[in-house]
Amino acid sequence: CGLGQTAPNPVLSTLKYFRHEYEAHVNEKRCPAGSCKALLSYHIQEDLCKGCTVCAKVCPVGAISGERKSPHVIDQDKCIKCGACMEKCPFNA
Repeated sequence: CGLGQTAPNPVLSTLKYFRHEYEAHVNEKRCPAGSCKALLSYHIQEDLCKGCTVCAKVCPVGAISGERKSPHVIDQDKCIKCGACMEKCPFNA
């Protein structure tokens, strides 16, 4: 079949124009586009977190813990990477 020779063209084209994204996925285990849920991880920046507990209240699985008025922490094993904490945080922590 003559079409079989063109089968690799989509892959070769994306490698040509998006090589940096392939390399980030393979070498650095991160997704520059932020679309690969398996490679996402949410963390709270201690210097920005005021301990308002808003993130802990909106987390559907209770993955965020911490005392009021002190920086909170996300348990990576519990986190389902829904992004609710990031959307609700008034301090962008």
